[in-house]
Amino acid sequence: MNKGFIRFIAGAVCPSCKEQDKIAISPDDNTIYCLNCDFKEYRPKDPSETNTNTSNPKVFNLDDFRNKNS
Repeated sequence: MNKGFIRFIAGAVCPSCKEQDKIAISPDDNTIYCLNCDFKEYRPKDPSETNTNTSNPKVFNLDDFRNKNS
């Protein structure tokens, strides 16, 4: 994948400014951020992800980026 492109999460609503379709994913897949405001969230470190198979497709779930307490 070309790293010059911004990858968006279709239909996602920013929890800060409430704008739809402004949430993008960083090239390293560890951060989501809003292009409209200064919102940014980092993917929590999960020890079980250390032995991932690179041939598996990447699936993104917004809940992975959110704190479990919210």
